[in-house]
Amino acid sequence: MFFSYLTTVSFNMSKLDLKFLPKDHGLSINNEIGSISVRLMKSQPQNDLGVAPTHLWLETDVTDIHLLMDGSTSVLEVVKIATVVSANIPTQSTEPIRAEVNIKISGGQCNLIISRIKPLILMKSAKKKPLVLHESSQQDKVPKEKLALALVLTFSVPELSVVLYSLDDIPLFHCCLLSTHFSASKLVNQGPELHAKLGELKFLVAVKHQQLINESISGTLLHISRSTLDLEQKEAGKDSGVDHAKSALSANISGIGMHFCFYYLELLCTTAMSYKGFLKSIRPPKKRPVHETSQKSTKNAKGAQLVKISVEQCSILYVGDMRLEDMSVADPKRVNFGSQGGRVMITDDANGGPRMAYVNSTRFPDNKNVNFSTSLEINRFGVCLNKEKHSMQVELGRSRLTHKEYQFDDNPAEEVTLFDAQKAKFVKRSGGQNDNAVCSLINVTDIVVRYEPDPCLELLEVGTRLKSVLHRLKLQNSATEVKDETAHMDTLTKKDPTDNSQQEKAQKKRESVIAIDVESLKISGELADGVEAMVHVGSIFSENAKIGVLIEGVAIIFCDAQLFKSSRMQISRIPISVSDSLPDKKFQSATTCDWVIQLRDAYICLPFRLQLRAIDDAVEDTLRAFKLISAAKTSVLFPEKKPSSSSSSKKSKSKSTVFRYIRLIVRDLTAEIEEEPLQGWLDEHMTLMKNVFNESIVRLDLLDQLESAKNKDSPKAKLDGSASENSNDSPDVYVDAPGMQSLEKLREEIHIQAFKSYYQACQKLSVSEGSGSCSSGFQSGFKMSKQRASVMSICAKDVDVSLSKIDGGEGMISFVKSVDPVCAKNDIPFSRLYGSNFTLKAKSLSAYIRDYTFPLFSGTSAKCDGRLVLAQQATCFQPQVRQDVYVGKWWRVNLLRSATGYTPPMKTYADIPLSFTEGEVSFGVDYEPVFADISYAFTCALRRANLAKRWYFERPEPPRRERSLPWWDDMRNYIHGKFSLCLAETMWHLPAATSPYEKLDQLLITTGYIEIRYVDGYVSLSSKCLKVYITSLESLAKKCTLEPPPHTTIPFLETPSFFMDIAIEWGCDSGNPMDHYIFTLPVEGKPRDKVLDPFRSTSLSLKWSFSLKPSTAEPMESKQKTQASSNDSPTLNVGAHDLVWLSKWWNLFFLPPHKLRLFSRFPRFGVPRFIRSGNLPLDRVMTEQCIRFDATLLQINNIPLQADDPAKGLTLHFTKLRLEISSSRGKQIFTFDCKREPLDLVYMGIDMHLLKVFINNTPEQTSSKDAQVESKSLHTKVADDPACEKSKTKTRSTEKSRDDGFFLYSDYFTIRKQAPKADAARLSAWQEDGRKKSEVTSFKSEFDGGDESDDAQSGSDEEGFNVVVADNCQRVFVHGLKVLWSLENRAAILSWVGGLTQAFQPPKPSPSRQYTQRKILEKKQAIKEAEMSNDGAPNSSPLASQSSDPLQQTKSSDPASSIGSSKLEPTSTSETATKPSNSSDSEDEGTRLFMVNIVQPQFNLHSEEANGRFLLAAGSGRVMVRSFQSVVQVGQEMFEKALGASNVSIGESKPEMTWSRFEVSVMLEHVQAHVAPTDVDPGAGIQWLPKIHRRSSEVKRTGALLERVFMPCQMYFRITRHKGGNPELKVKPLKELAFNSPDITAGMTSRQFQVMMDVLTNLLFARAPRTRKSNLCYPLDDDDSDIAEESDAVVPDGVEEVELAKIHVEVKERERKILFDDIRILSTSSELSGDLSQSPKSDDSTSIVTGSKSMLVKRLKKELVNVRNGRKEKHILC
Repeated sequence: MFFSYLTTVSFNMSKLDLKFLPKDHGLSINNEIGSISVRLMKSQPQNDLGVAPTHLWLETDVTDIHLLMDGSTSVLEVVKIATVVSANIPTQSTEPIRAEVNIKISGGQCNLIISRIKPLILMKSAKKKPLVLHESSQQDKVPKEKLALALVLTFSVPELSVVLYSLDDIPLFHCCLLSTHFSASKLVNQGPELHAKLGELKFLVAVKHQQLINESISGTLLHISRSTLDLEQKEAGKDSGVDHAKSALSANISGIGMHFCFYYLELLCTTAMSYKGFLKSIRPPKKRPVHETSQKSTKNAKGAQLVKISVEQCSILYVGDMRLEDMSVADPKRVNFGSQGGRVMITDDANGGPRMAYVNSTRFPDNKNVNFSTSLEINRFGVCLNKEKHSMQVELGRSRLTHKEYQFDDNPAEEVTLFDAQKAKFVKRSGGQNDNAVCSLINVTDIVVRYEPDPCLELLEVGTRLKSVLHRLKLQNSATEVKDETAHMDTLTKKDPTDNSQQEKAQKKRESVIAIDVESLKISGELADGVEAMVHVGSIFSENAKIGVLIEGVAIIFCDAQLFKSSRMQISRIPISVSDSLPDKKFQSATTCDWVIQLRDAYICLPFRLQLRAIDDAVEDTLRAFKLISAAKTSVLFPEKKPSSSSSSKKSKSKSTVFRYIRLIVRDLTAEIEEEPLQGWLDEHMTLMKNVFNESIVRLDLLDQLESAKNKDSPKAKLDGSASENSNDSPDVYVDAPGMQSLEKLREEIHIQAFKSYYQACQKLSVSEGSGSCSSGFQSGFKMSKQRASVMSICAKDVDVSLSKIDGGEGMISFVKSVDPVCAKNDIPFSRLYGSNFTLKAKSLSAYIRDYTFPLFSGTSAKCDGRLVLAQQATCFQPQVRQDVYVGKWWRVNLLRSATGYTPPMKTYADIPLSFTEGEVSFGVDYEPVFADISYAFTCALRRANLAKRWYFERPEPPRRERSLPWWDDMRNYIHGKFSLCLAETMWHLPAATSPYEKLDQLLITTGYIEIRYVDGYVSLSSKCLKVYITSLESLAKKCTLEPPPHTTIPFLETPSFFMDIAIEWGCDSGNPMDHYIFTLPVEGKPRDKVLDPFRSTSLSLKWSFSLKPSTAEPMESKQKTQASSNDSPTLNVGAHDLVWLSKWWNLFFLPPHKLRLFSRFPRFGVPRFIRSGNLPLDRVMTEQCIRFDATLLQINNIPLQADDPAKGLTLHFTKLRLEISSSRGKQIFTFDCKREPLDLVYMGIDMHLLKVFINNTPEQTSSKDAQVESKSLHTKVADDPACEKSKTKTRSTEKSRDDGFFLYSDYFTIRKQAPKADAARLSAWQEDGRKKSEVTSFKSEFDGGDESDDAQSGSDEEGFNVVVADNCQRVFVHGLKVLWSLENRAAILSWVGGLTQAFQPPKPSPSRQYTQRKILEKKQAIKEAEMSNDGAPNSSPLASQSSDPLQQTKSSDPASSIGSSKLEPTSTSETATKPSNSSDSEDEGTRLFMVNIVQPQFNLHSEEANGRFLLAAGSGRVMVRSFQSVVQVGQEMFEKALGASNVSIGESKPEMTWSRFEVSVMLEHVQAHVAPTDVDPGAGIQWLPKIHRRSSEVKRTGALLERVFMPCQMYFRITRHKGGNPELKVKPLKELAFNSPDITAGMTSRQFQVMMDVLTNLLFARAPRTRKSNLCYPLDDDDSDIAEESDAVVPDGVEEVELAKIHVEVKERERKILFDDIRILSTSSELSGDLSQSPKSDDSTSIVTGSKSMLVKRLKKELVNVRNGRKEKHILC
C-alpha cells in the first residue's frame, strides 16, 4: 500500500567496498564500486475511459567497478554501467506487460587471471550437494500460468578489452572490441529476436612477447572490421505438431585479417594445451549412463535450426623462415632378388658404413635462414547449416593462396600463386530412400593450382615444427591424460555391445553420394629443375564420384609441349561382388572394382625433340631427393618421431585399390610424332611452289618462243643483227601492232600472277597449332599445315581395349617361361613384373607417313586377344655412385644411385595374335629418310640429358665401358614372344619412284588371306591368291603418249598359294645368341666385366625360303594335263620391258640414291654432330645369306610389246622348279675386329622337273587399237621377212596335232655352281633341311613309254655328271632333252633371247654424255702429247720413237693381216684341240666356265621346203666352255727388220698385247640320225626315239616313220673365238669351227639328203632375220624407233656431225618429255572444264598471259606436234 502512493524513488552511494572471506579457505577477495545511483519513477496517466496502464521508469548508474581486485589489477574493470528500464503495466491481466531495457557499459576490461579464478572454481567444486531422489509423476505436476511480457532490450559497449593470462599470470593475448551493440526483443506470441552489431575486433599479442619477434611481423593475430549477428526464434505452433521452437542464426562478418608466425602458432598451441590440462584438472569427466548421453544428444539437437554465416574479405597471412643448414639422413634401399634371394633392405654402403644421403644448402655462408610469407585471401565466404533438412552449404568467392620468398639482396620478393579459385560451392544434404544417403555437391569455377618445391619444403618445415611442439606438449600432459583415460574406460566397458553394433550398421547403411561440377581446372608445377608440367581440364562433372566422372577438355603439357589431349572423357567405376567362398571377401568387397574409361577422341603427340627419358629421370631423382630432405628435416626438427614401420606400409598397401578389369573405349585415337617446323615448312612450300609456278613457267616459255620468232622475222633484225639485243630496250618494236604490249611488262605480270596464286594457296592452308615445343626461337616462325604437322601418325577408329589380371600368383612368370625357353631352362629371377591379358577391337587402324599418297599400314576390323608382360631381370646389388640432385633454389642432395650400365632393362614378353579384315601396306625408298627422322625422334626422347635451367652445368659423362648395342641387337634383347598378323585381304604398294606422292608407277601386290608369324629367330608368311601387278607398260606409255595404254590388266605373277620362311641365325662371342639375359644373376654376387660385348652380334645368317604352290592337292600326273591358261597353278607373265622395269625397281630399292640411303648420317639443323657408336653396319654383320625358291606347276608366259613378235605366246612350264642361291664370306670364325671378305656368291643350284617350252598360238581378245597395231605389224613382217613369207605360203592344215607349238622338253634339268670359299658343312645342312621340308615326288615324262620304276633315277649321279665340285665351274645336267628346231621356233627363240639381252644389258650413256666424255679424253690426250713433245724428246729411246709408226699402221690397216704371225699359235692350238682323246693334257686347261652333261638328247630339225624332219639323237653328251688368257708380243719381226741396219740395241720393254681365247667343246656319244617325212601321215605328229633305259639291251628301236641316216657314232665339235688387243690396238675377233667324227657311217636317199641339206642351208647356217623394232619401246602408229635403230647400225661412231645430230635428237626428246609433263599437270586442273571453244592465236602475246589453262594446253599440244616432226627430221639426218 505504501508503494502505491510513491511516484519517485532515488538512491545514491558514493563508494562501496566488498570483501569476500570464505571460511576454511584462507582467501581474501576484494571488490570495489566507485558509486551507485538509482532512480525510479512511476506515473499513471488518465484517459477518456478512465483506465490506463501504469508506467515505470528505472535508471541506474554504477561507476568504477573492480571485481577480484588485487593491487592495481582486477579481473573485471568497468568504468560505468548505465541502465534505463521503461515498463508499462496494464490494468488487466490478459494484456501483456511492455518493457524496454537499455544498458550501456563504458570502458570495460576483463583480465582472465587464472590464479584468481582458480580458487573460486575449486571452492565451488568442493561443496557437496546431498543426493535427493525425486519421484516424478505427471499427476503431481500443476501447470503454471505464464506471464505475458513484451520485452525490448538494448545493450551497447563502446569499448571492451579482454586480456588473457597464462597459468603463471603472464599476459599473453589482448582482445579489443569497439562499438558493440546488442538489441533483443521478446514479443507476445512471437519468439525472441536478437540483433548484434560488433565494431572493430582486434586480437593482439601481449607487448612483451611481441618485442621478441621480428619487427616486420604485426602483433595483431585477428582483426575483424565489423560484424553483425541476428537470431530469430519462432514459437512452436499447436497445429504444426512440432514439439520445440525453430530458430535461425545469421552472422555477417567483413574484413577478417589473421596474421601468424611460428611463434604465434606455438604460443596458441601452448596456451590451448595448458588451458585444456587446467580444465581437466579442475573438472574431471562425469560418469553418466549411456541413456543419459543419448538423451543429452537429443536435447542438444534443439537449438538454432538454421545457421547462416557470411564473411567478406578474409585474409590469412603467415610469415616465417626456413633453416638453411647441412644435414645427413639414412638412405636405405630395397632390393628384390626374385627367386634367388627375395626382398632385401640394403643399409650399408660399399665401405661397410651406413648408407647416407647428405642434404646441403646452396646458400651463402652468411645466410642461415630464408624468409617467406604465405597468404590466403578469400573474397567472400558463406556457410548455411540447416539442421532440420540435414543440409549444409558452403560458398567461397575468389580465393587465392600466394607465397612470397624474400631475397637476401635488395631484389624484390618473388611471388608465386599456389592456389586460385574464382568461385566454389559445397552442398551437403541427406537424400535417397529413407534419407539413408548423404549427398554432397562440389562446384568450383576457374581453379589454378601451382606446385613449387620451395614453398612445399617451407610449409613442410612449419608443419614438422608444429608437430614437434604438439608432441612435446602432449608428453608434458601425459600423466593427466592417462588418468582421464582410465576413468573413461569404466564408462566404455559398461556400454551395451548391442548398441555399438546397431550404430555400426547404421553407419554402414548410410552411403555417401558426391556430385562434382568443376569448370576450368589448371594444375601446373615444377616437377624438377627444368621440367614444367601442366594439366588443364575444361570441366569435370559427376552425379556420383564413386560411380563415374565426366571430364571435358583434358590436356597434359610437359615443358610447354602438349603430350595428350581429349575433348571428352568419362571414367566409370563398377564395384565387384565377391562370392562367399573367398576367404578375403570382406577386403575384396571394399576394394575390388572394374574401371571403364571412355573417350570421344584422344590425341597423343611426341613433341619435337622432347626428351621424355630425361624428364622421367629428373622427376624420379627430384622426388627421391624431396623425400630425403623431408626425412632430414624431420630428423632434425622432430627427432622424437619414430620411423614408419613395416606394419604401416602393409596397412597402406591393404587399402590400395585392386584393378581387376579395365576397359578403354576411344572413338577417335590419333598418335603423332611431330615434324621439325623448318623441314616440314620447306617440304610443304616447295611442293606448293612447284604446283603454282609450273603454269607461270609454261607461260614464260611460250612468251620466249613468241619473242624469238618475232625477232627472227622482223626486217630490222634481218638488216642489223645487233638490233635484237636492244629489242627489250626499244619500245617501238611491234608497238604499232594492235593489242601488243611490252614483253618485259608481260613477264612481270606473269610473275605477279604466280605470286598471287602462291599467296592464295598459302592462305588456303589450315595452319596447325603444334604441340608448343618450338614456341620460341628460330623455328617458331615456321608454321605448318595440319596435313604436314607430323612425321608419322597412327589413327584408329572405335578402339576397345580391355585389360584383365593374369590369373595365378605365378601366372606372369609361367607365361614368360612359356614364350622364352632360355628363361625356363636357367630359371631366371625377376625383380619387377607388370602384365595383363588384353583384348583389342578396332574398326580401323592406320599408320601414315607425313602426307604421302599411300598409308604405311591400314587395316579394318582389328581384333586381338593376347597377353603382354613387362619384366625386369633381377641382378646382384649394383655398384653405387654419388650424384648431386638440386631441389628448388636452396637444396642440393648428394645421394647414392646405381652406376650406369648395371641395371637390367625392362623387357617385353608378348603373345599377340592380331587380325584384320582388309589391309593396305606401302613402302618405298623415299620412306627411308622418314624412318631416319622417326629414329631420331625416339633417340631424342630416350636419351639421357641435363634439363636443368637453374642449376645447369656440364656433367662429365661416366667413362663408357662398352659401346652401345645396335638396333637389331636391342630388338632381339628387348622383345620376345609370339606375334602373328592375319589379314583376309591385303594390298601392297611398292612405288618405283623416289617421289612419295607417286600414284601410278608402282609394284602392286594383292593377296587373299595372309598370315605372318614371328618368334625369336624365325619369320613365316603364308598367303592365298597372291597377284603381283607392275606398271611397266604405263611407264613406257607415259614417255610417248598422253593417253593411257588400252590393255587389260594382266598380273605379272599369280599364284594360288605363296609361302615364305626366314630363318635368322645370329652369332656372338658368347656362343649362345638366344641367351639374352646378359646381366649378372643374384647368385653370382658381383657384376660382370663385360655385359654387352658377349651379346653383340658378330655374324648373321639369313635363310630365305619362297614357295609357290597350286591351289588343289591333286596328284602331279593329273596336274600335268591341265591347261596352261588355268589360274589354279602359279603363272608368271613377263616380257622384256617388264624385266627392264623390274631391274630399275630393284636397283632403286636396294641401291637408292646416296642421300636417301645415308640420310641419317647427314648433319641436322642446329644439332651438333655426335660420335658414332662404332658398331658394324648390318651389311657387314651379315655373313651368310641363303635363298631357296620352290615352285610347283609353274608356268611362264612371254608377253612382248609388239603384236607381231615371233616370241608371242612362248610358254615355259615346270612341274617343279627349285632355285637355291647362297652367298657367304667364307669359312672363318667371325669376331668384331676380324677382317671380313666380301659377301660373294658361293653356291647356285637350279632344279627343273619336266620342263616344257612351247608356243601358244591361241588368239586372245584385244582392244581395237591393239588389233590395228597387230594387223599392221603382221603385214610389215610378211613383207620384209622372206623366210617367214615362205613358211606362210605353205599350207599347215596337214600338220595340226597335239604337238603344235612344241619347242623343248626335258625330264630333269639341273644347274650347279659352287665356289671354293663355301662352307660345305653349313651348305649341306641347309640343303638337307630344304629336302626335308619339301615333298620328294617322282615325275613321269609324258613322252616316256618305258618302265616307270626307272624314272626316279633320272636325277641320279649318272657317270659323275651331277657331282658338284667347288671350282666356280657352272655344271648343267640335262636328262631326256627333246628339242624341235624350226624357222618359227628359231624366230621366237631369237626374238625372246634378243629381248632378254636388251633387258639385261647395261644402259648406254646419252649422246651428249658420250660426246662430252670424248672431248674430255681428246683434250687430256692433247695435253699429254704436248707434254711428251716438250719434255720427252731428249729422254725417249729410239725404240719408242720408231715403234709408234708400226702401231699406227697396224691400227689403220686390216686387222686380219696385222696379226699374221701371232695367229699361228692359236691356230695350231685349235687344231690339236679338236682331238678327242687327252688332247688337253699337253696344254693348260684354262678356266672352266661351265659344263653341260646331257643324257639321251634328241634334236628334231624341221625342214619346210623338203617336208621332213631331221632327228639327231645321242646317248649322252657333254659341253665344256673354257677361257684362256695369254700375253703375246706384237710386231717383233717388224722392229728387228727396221733396226737391223743400225747398231741400236732393242730395249727390254717390248709392245705386248693381251690375247684371250674362248673355247666351246661338244662331245656326243652314240649319235644316230633319222629322217621322218611330214607329208606321209599328217596325224603322226613329231617323231621321237623311245627312251632306252640302262637295264635294257642295246636295241635301237625307232619310230614308225623314222628312217635311219647313219649308225650310232661319236661326234666332236669345237668352236673357238680369239680376241685380243689393248687400248691402243684393237684386233677384230676371229672365230673357228672344228668337227670330228671318227666312226661315222652314213647312208641316205636323195630325199633324205634333200631334207638334211635343207636343214643345214635354211635352218642351221642361214642368217637370222634382223629384228626391226626394239622390244623395249612402246608401240605407236607414228613410232620412229626403226629409223633410230637403222641409223645406229649404219653410221659408225666418232663422226662429229652425226654425234651432234644425235645430241639434237636427245634435246628434242627431252623437250617432248617436258611437254608431256606440262600437259599432264595443266590438264589435272579443274579450270579446263571451262571455256574450251577458244582457239589460241600464235601472234597474240596477251593470250599467253591472260589465257586460261585450256588455251595453254592447246598451245602445248600444238608444240608437241612440232617437236615430233622435228625429231623425225633429226633422225633422218642421223
